[in-house]
Amino acid sequence: MADLRLPRFNKVFISGRIGNDLELKFTPKGTPVMRFVVACDRGYKDDSGEWQTATSWIDCVAWTYQAEQLEKNARKGSAVLVEGRLETRTWTDQNNATRKQTEVTADFIHFLEWKDRQDGSAPTSEDAPLPSEESRSSAATTNDDVPF
Repeated sequence: MADLRLPRFNKVFISGRIGNDLELKFTPKGTPVMRFVVACDRGYKDDSGEWQTATSWIDCVAWTYQAEQLEKNARKGSAVLVEGRLETRTWTDQNNATRKQTEVTADFIHFLEWKDRQDGSAPTSEDAPLPSEESRSSAATTNDDVPF
């Protein structure tokens, strides 16, 4: 049988609101880490045709720079877009049972709303995230560039 060539990628995008109080922790080697939950809503029609909302609570973890930025720029209830990958941890608990947890490891966290400063002043342009390459290139496009 020939070797099957499969694409290998693991990419997740979730958006929602942070569902827990944030606490920055550190590993024994001093690496910043933050575990958090994102509440993602989806609408659906029930059997009677009425719209309902279902919420998924998705476990996430942020490391190093992402964890520090999360502590600095977000709080419980903040709207975020998390870009990352699924990872599964396995460990043995104190009752000698094997436990397993799948979570999103954040590669990037995009903050979807402004956070007011504690001193009451409005955010400045220095606080704004740098525009992505995609948004910079689309901003340079005018209607004259569109072929239709």
